[in-house]
Amino acid sequence: MGVYMKRFNPQALVTLWNVERLGSFSAVARENGWSQPAISQQIKKLEEDCGMTLVRRTASGVELTQAGLTCARHGQLIDSRLTQVVEDLQHLRSDHSSHIRLVAPPSACSTFIARVLVHMSWSSDVRVTLTQMEPPEAMASLSQGSVDCAITFRYNALPEFMQSHEDFNMEQFGRDPLLLLVRKSSDVAKDYQRNRQAVNLSSVQSQQWIAGCTMCQANLLRLSQAAGFTPNITHSTDDYWATQNLVEVGMGVSIVPRLATLTHVRESLEACPIRDANAFRSVFFVMRRGDDRPSLRQVRAEVRRAARKYLLE
Repeated sequence: MGVYMKRFNPQALVTLWNVERLGSFSAVARENGWSQPAISQQIKKLEEDCGMTLVRRTASGVELTQAGLTCARHGQLIDSRLTQVVEDLQHLRSDHSSHIRLVAPPSACSTFIARVLVHMSWSSDVRVTLTQMEPPEAMASLSQGSVDCAITFRYNALPEFMQSHEDFNMEQFGRDPLLLLVRKSSDVAKDYQRNRQAVNLSSVQSQQWIAGCTMCQANLLRLSQAAGFTPNITHSTDDYWATQNLVEVGMGVSIVPRLATLTHVRESLEACPIRDANAFRSVFFVMRRGDDRPSLRQVRAEVRRAARKYLLE
């Protein structure tokens, strides 16, 4: 490792990422207040150190080779780390260690996270600000240092999604069952009301389907494939209320997390448990590794306490 640290200039890697981001040496020079020859010299030295061509000139500017794109990804990571250092020091300098920036998906925001905010506002000096955000965006924001912690989830049917990362601590604190949302007038709902047995997704394979985000759609496909069919997805929305409206007027059926049903389910709808061992999502509290601020630990403890009323162990 030490040999490579001497050979590769981290600043040159960041410069290469900026070349990819801005599209030309001159644009990078203008943004950073350097001369264009200085940018060219950094890239030339990096190419010599790598022994590979990293940038090609084109009619419209420059483009990165495959080797250049690989190096640029590391430059982006270095830039994100440096940005995080600056923000962390600003927090310390401004005594913001008691201000925690939390992001969470909609279903968590409207249930246990709302209670976390209320409880901490009158029982603690820690100030928590909340932004609604889905897991992929939340993890990106955490990596960039623009937030302090995140509530995320991972579908059990999709273990390849949202894997743990060496830069983060991912602590699972509950399970959220998935439910099949149908009209109460449907045969599926009537059977469930009669026997209270979990529903096999194959019983609604002929229906149109309403799906959510990209990850939610992937989960629907995986569960449907396990039940022996491919769903006909005709509508896609992240809005739970829109999903209820669509199901209510007969535009299809949908899979929803139980958390989303705890605030309100329309009287004309039934949320049925699904007969599949993978029909749930694990919920995580995620923060950057090494961030041991007492205020952050306090938020984590309060999240775990509040979630017990809403999630399964």
